[in-house]
Amino acid sequence: MTLGVNAGLDPSVASTRVNQYERGVHTPGYPTILRFADVLDVPAAYFYCEDERVAAVLLQLKHLSDIDFRALQEWLAAR
Repeated sequence: MTLGVNAGLDPSVASTRVNQYERGVHTPGYPTILRFADVLDVPAAYFYCEDERVAAVLLQLKHLSDIDFRALQEWLAAR
């Protein structure tokens, strides 16, 4: 199955729509971004990152345990 179909787009248009998003012809709305993020297991903010380093950190943050996330928050707050 394709990303579009897995995200709930109509199978008859899913491939075309995702291709248009990839080429910048159209921009998906936020609800669609949320569905793509869920399918791909990434935070929705990932799609809006202009800096690849920030995008990589977002991917890492999403998969931190609650304990590690709290420790990171405390470390950042102390800086």
